[in-house]
Amino acid sequence: METNYIQIVTEQRQEIPEFLTIGWVEREQEPAININSKLVQVVTGVRRSGKSTLVHRALAGKPYAYANFDDERLAGISADRLNDLLEALYSVYGDFSYLFLDEIQNVENWHLFVNRLLRNSIHVVLAGSNSKLLSRELATHLTGRYSPVELYPYSFREYLNARKSTREIEPTAKSYGLLINQFNEYQQTGGLPEIVSGEPAEAYATNFLEAIITRDIIYRYGIRFVRTFREIAKYLISNFGKEISYNRIKNQFGLGSENTAKNYVGYLEEAWLVLTLPKFSFKNQETLRYRKIYSIDTAFCQIAGNRFSINSGRLLENIVFLELARNAKSEGYEVFFYKKNIEVDFLLYKDRQVIELIQVAETLTDPRTRKREIRALICASQELSASNLTIITLNEQSEIEESGFNIKVKRVTTWLLDKRKVRT
Repeated sequence: METNYIQIVTEQRQEIPEFLTIGWVEREQEPAININSKLVQVVTGVRRSGKSTLVHRALAGKPYAYANFDDERLAGISADRLNDLLEALYSVYGDFSYLFLDEIQNVENWHLFVNRLLRNSIHVVLAGSNSKLLSRELATHLTGRYSPVELYPYSFREYLNARKSTREIEPTAKSYGLLINQFNEYQQTGGLPEIVSGEPAEAYATNFLEAIITRDIIYRYGIRFVRTFREIAKYLISNFGKEISYNRIKNQFGLGSENTAKNYVGYLEEAWLVLTLPKFSFKNQETLRYRKIYSIDTAFCQIAGNRFSINSGRLLENIVFLELARNAKSEGYEVFFYKKNIEVDFLLYKDRQVIELIQVAETLTDPRTRKREIRALICASQELSASNLTIITLNEQSEIEESGFNIKVKRVTTWLLDKRKVRT
């Protein structure tokens, strides 16, 4: 049966008003989309993080057309049929200058189509839930003619906006207490927009995680040992904040090689379920080999393992990492962890120098914890000539003078709501 592209495009067009009328939270990545640029604007991120809504709102009022390839009726569409789809788009929308292609990575050889659109002076916006779209394929096929935007689940600031809560910190015990209460909820339920809007966190995250693992990884990559892969995925997500070893994964799950373990981790990264953090080293081999793993959202942390055994300090560290990763591109730094004789949670590197060292500790009230965190920062500072030293905690805010070093202790809510977090 011949595919009726006009019907598909018409029905998809009828969905657009919903994107424009649902409760909207201003996203911090909005200014990064330049719809008038001649470069392809590419928005990537985990599914249901708000990418489509962000793009539709950015294009509102412009003469644009829309095609969503995450539609079973367009499943398996070949590149040579994209011209038929383009004809249907013109038939339904009339003339347009902008074209939004959603989940374009589902189409083989999509880049040939996009390059032709660029030659015809159409402003193209792509969105996809596979980071492969952002890295390998774009670098290869669009050769610099694109501008990437990474959209994460809600930051704490966006979470407060979505909850219509006060963002500014007033210097009272009540305001601090209420803010910490809201942060605790954010830490437990995460920043996925639909959970923040009221969907039951545990059930939603469980079903959503399963859908991504099945649809975006197992089916896409034709994984044969499905049960083993599911176990590995949940193992990795539940071990957020920890260093991973491909050899250990291989041995623990009986895989054929380290390369298989590395591929499995890569698939989880491409689906935006996990992010990996490289070790800082002046030796490139070490940077590539040693990694720590973090979850894209703390909601997944809660359901991947035993929620009663999850250390809240690790959840705090995961949130700090996501905030650093979320702002890395706009502020021009890279994020690493540092491990030598001591370990520092986060090292920020910019312009060939270490600009800040950050430790995360739920509290410094335990003298042993306090001593350990301070010693790690001072040792690393001496080794790397770094002067900006920070400890992020749940409730404490102060300055520590030790051995000629100044260490700023910051309450996590204050740090998260500070628009300029990185000290240069």
